[in-house]
Amino acid sequence: MNSLDELRDLPPGLLWVLGALVAVQLLLIIGALVVLARTSRERVKLLPKVAWALIILLTNGIGPIIFLAVGREWGGRRDDGLGARPGSTLLARYSDRAPSSCPAIEFDGVRKSYGDHVVLDDVALTVPHGSVFGFLGPNGSGKTTALRILMGLSRADAGVVKLDGKVGYLPDVPAFDPWLTPAEYLRLSARLEGFGGDELDERVAEALEVSGLQAVHRPISGLSRGMRQRLGIAQALIATPGIVVLDEPTSALDPIARREVLDVIASLRGRATVFFSTHSMADVEAVCDRAAFLGRGGILAAGTLPELVARFGDPGRVTATFRAPAGTDVKGALAGAGFDDVRVTSGGALDDAFATAMGGTR
Repeated sequence: MNSLDELRDLPPGLLWVLGALVAVQLLLIIGALVVLARTSRERVKLLPKVAWALIILLTNGIGPIIFLAVGREWGGRRDDGLGARPGSTLLARYSDRAPSSCPAIEFDGVRKSYGDHVVLDDVALTVPHGSVFGFLGPNGSGKTTALRILMGLSRADAGVVKLDGKVGYLPDVPAFDPWLTPAEYLRLSARLEGFGGDELDERVAEALEVSGLQAVHRPISGLSRGMRQRLGIAQALIATPGIVVLDEPTSALDPIARREVLDVIASLRGRATVFFSTHSMADVEAVCDRAAFLGRGGILAAGTLPELVARFGDPGRVTATFRAPAGTDVKGALAGAGFDDVRVTSGGALDDAFATAMGGTR
């Protein structure tokens, strides 16, 4: 008698029970596989997704139950920021930090060359704690090279770089897992920083608040360049580092996205040290209190913005923005009012200071 005949001889009630058990087992397997497929990689626990798939398929009903019990993190609504403490933000975590008398960043005699091409030559620079410091230089002047040396991603030929505090970093071209949402990416970043439990949920919610991405639930592949830059800055801030290093954070952004990124940077003044490279004079004038000019392989000048303008620019120059009726001869009207050497231009005082310091060359 074969197995099929044996099954036919069983009582109808028992056959019904066996059929129900098989149906439940199949539903468990299918359900667990669906949940596994919809779970992002950073929320799968203990084993990789492929290993869990094999366990679910090969261990009958036990595998799906084990996976659903311990194989993933639940409570996904917290990824959207719903688990944050009321009024809690990343910026508020900086409020009780005592200022340090040591420089936050210090370059001392840093030199870097590629073959016969000298990129950095005896670079010396000090960045005080709590400042928003603009690292200015034209394209190809060595800004990214200096920041890579600062972050330990490239080795200097000579010299020393010192950092006084924990560092958050945004490279010039940040890379993301395109299938993750902003919340999922920040959750992964927080876990890599060592956070877990309620604090991890809070950090993610606070980073989403700082970046303005609380309501964005689509994958990163569908985000604009400005939203990705804000997400990169949020990632750099999620562990509330005392030093934030940003490599051309506003490069190639439209005016609205640029303003959003600059607002985030400005909000850190006095809370953390922000050191960001750029070739935009307007960005530095908008948010920085100090700056340095990098050119010809070295630091041409460094100091507060008024100091740089007084040294290389025209201290008597006044720049004003106002509305005038269409067709008004603004230059003539100002000259007629007794103002000398009137020029109508969109440039700022720091532009002239930078051009003078550069001496017309790179």
